[in-house]
Amino acid sequence: MTFERAWVLWLAWLPLIWAGWQARSQRRRGLLWLKAFSLCAIAVALSGPVLSITSSKLAVGVLVDTSLSLSEQDLKQAGSLVARIVAARGRHWLRVIPFARTTRELYPGELGQTWNLRYSEGEAGRATNLEAAVGEALAQLPPGLVPKLVLISDGMENEGSAARAAWQARQAGVPIDSFPLAGRSRSQLRLDSVAIPAQAFTGEKFPIDLTVYAPRSAEADVQILAAGKSLGISRVKLEAGPNMVRVHARLSTAGAVDLTGVIRAGELGEASFAQAVTIRLPAILLVSGDPLGQEKHLTEALKAAGFQLERRGAEALEDPGRYQIVVLNNWDLESLPAGRKAALEEFVKSGGGLLVIAGENNVYVDKKGVEDALDRLLPAKVAPPRAPEGTAVVLILDKSSSMEGKKIELARLAAVGVVEHLRPIDLIGILIFDNSFHWVVPIRKADDPNALKRLIAGIMADGGTQIAPALQEAYRRILPVRAVYKHIVLLTDGISEEGDSMMLARDAVANRVTISTVGLGQDVNRAFLERVALTAGGKAYFMSDPSGLEQILIRDVMEHTGTSLVEKAFRPLLARKAEILEGIAWDAAPPLAGYVKFIAKPTAEVLLKADERDPLLVRWQYGLGRAAVFSSDAKSRWAAQWIRWAGFDKFWINLLRDLLPKAPASDARVSYSAATGEVTVEYRLGAGLPEPPAPPDIFLVAEPGFRRVIKLARVAPGSYRGSIYATPPPGLLRVRPLEESRAFPETGLYLQEPELSEYGSNPALLEEMARFSGGKFQPAPEQVFDAGGRGVRTRWRLWPLLLVLAVVLNLSELAWRKWPGVIETLRAAGSRQPEPDSAWRWR
Repeated sequence: MTFERAWVLWLAWLPLIWAGWQARSQRRRGLLWLKAFSLCAIAVALSGPVLSITSSKLAVGVLVDTSLSLSEQDLKQAGSLVARIVAARGRHWLRVIPFARTTRELYPGELGQTWNLRYSEGEAGRATNLEAAVGEALAQLPPGLVPKLVLISDGMENEGSAARAAWQARQAGVPIDSFPLAGRSRSQLRLDSVAIPAQAFTGEKFPIDLTVYAPRSAEADVQILAAGKSLGISRVKLEAGPNMVRVHARLSTAGAVDLTGVIRAGELGEASFAQAVTIRLPAILLVSGDPLGQEKHLTEALKAAGFQLERRGAEALEDPGRYQIVVLNNWDLESLPAGRKAALEEFVKSGGGLLVIAGENNVYVDKKGVEDALDRLLPAKVAPPRAPEGTAVVLILDKSSSMEGKKIELARLAAVGVVEHLRPIDLIGILIFDNSFHWVVPIRKADDPNALKRLIAGIMADGGTQIAPALQEAYRRILPVRAVYKHIVLLTDGISEEGDSMMLARDAVANRVTISTVGLGQDVNRAFLERVALTAGGKAYFMSDPSGLEQILIRDVMEHTGTSLVEKAFRPLLARKAEILEGIAWDAAPPLAGYVKFIAKPTAEVLLKADERDPLLVRWQYGLGRAAVFSSDAKSRWAAQWIRWAGFDKFWINLLRDLLPKAPASDARVSYSAATGEVTVEYRLGAGLPEPPAPPDIFLVAEPGFRRVIKLARVAPGSYRGSIYATPPPGLLRVRPLEESRAFPETGLYLQEPELSEYGSNPALLEEMARFSGGKFQPAPEQVFDAGGRGVRTRWRLWPLLLVLAVVLNLSELAWRKWPGVIETLRAAGSRQPEPDSAWRWR
């Protein structure tokens, strides 16, 4: 025993001397000595007494190899061995430490009634580093106990140095007991080829094609892992000889991902592969003719499936290259300028996808046999009216003096445009008005467009504005005409008395005559024009700039006089089997309430039909991309029951995934020469992609902490190359610019790790580590806790015990001193008679 402040011990004698002196004149000497001993214990505690003893209690760290070089049987054997060691630990401290590249904590589920060890996940599981494991385990052993390590491994180290690990343990005086595992046996399977797409999209199911050689027939499991996490296991049948095996994977994480596969065939062993695949977020451009929010059921489904959806105006079609898919929803296709149609055609030819969702805004326009870029691109075109009878159109044009100049000129052009889009069997009438009205073209067949254009050219502006009489005249003349559709268009830029126009509008709709109104400028009776159009089943248009008048007029006439829209309930008919239609309960699909008549092109695939003649879903390959047409809608007009159907989301998600590019817009390649340490990156831009003024810097990224920058140089038109001398670590090497680029996409290279190609074990290394460090090789579990005569000097500080003793002595002295008084009080209380109750005293 030692004392940290020995001089304080002299104070311990003072209470004893005082007690001896006082004892001569005291009768109760016991109380005096209890007080003295209490003070003495306090004084000894202040001197800091320390008692040194030797402890043989062990602190054991059990290092368990969970790297990918082990077999499933090895993990089970290791778990069984750990369970026996834990059962034999007794009073000793023990911690189980799994390791591969580094040590890790136990995963949930590994520790239970039995030890169910699992492979270390991700990059950590693709190497065996005995040096790092031993070093980290030594740091976790608590002080004050006899240290010891147990190593359970196959001994196939490929990082660090086991010799340094053994020397480190020996220097620290920590023996290592080792237990060998068998490791993976050399497989009889041979993996001849692996084919994985260089690029896929999040949520997209992509194929993995394997060529596996087997010496005989066997059942096999194919497990696919991404970043060390299992995506699933597929059961396959292998025949003797080469086998073509296809499995599928689906990933939700964007970027370069390391994809690992393991084929296990029982006694035949296993074969594995590892490769990098680039996963991108699919971006969709939505150009919609519906008010914001009407297509929310479609957009919400696509966003939930991982699509990046951006709704923009038609101007975005001029450069759609930053998107993978363009969706035109209820958009008037004929209103697109030729330049935007050409941009869409080039986009799809270069690998993009186009989906046209029809709606009431799609109308037939006779182009006299001339095809534009969009006509060539789409797999179907709007069908012409099938009715043999013509339609009747009357244009009422305001020619008042306020229309003078550009307005009347554009009105004449709009009237000419309507004439050009009518068939010879259709009827046309043009009525002009100011203070009075006049028929420039009485209602007649549109079989002589040139004569009609000459008459229209003579319209001049002058006079006032009287709408009601002109509207009454047009309705009076069109009512008796024989035609399938009868439509009146009123164009004005002024205000006039309403007269009996509302009564006329109600009468018109009752007689199947529709009336549309067009207001030019700000000085119009907006409410009046809207009421007339709404009451008569037409539409009202208001334009501050008359430059778009021709398109508005043509579109309105075509919409109200064509027969391409079919508004009747129908159930979709399956025309042919396709992967995108699988897994959807079509027999439970609710009816759609309408569609637009399309004619499918001969080489297009008709997947769904609205009836025996009209297609509902048509697709085809166009260049490197795909285009599809859905002839109904995706909102609450025709698809009101569909949006509540369980198959709605899956149908649209499958359809959009089918349109995703099957090849990257640019070809990106990365290679590594192990002999020279050179990493080379090459990009070849796809057709239609503009070359940047300067190529971006390319970053090489790998774990742990590897970062390099490659400068690209232009070596030929559309071709860029860069290289750097570096030594990236094994595993996934990501190659990407700082910002996402369609021309320079992210790619990756998987540098094969020795962990996945090594077989067997190295028991000699484990035995040498045990011998050099002073441990045992393959001891019994009970022998693990044999200290071997080693002990650890432990110092016990006694001052807390002495203080407790002083408190106990002090309390004893107090109780002894007060006890007689307590006894007397109790006796007096027991001998006192209770006073009689007052009630008894009264009696």
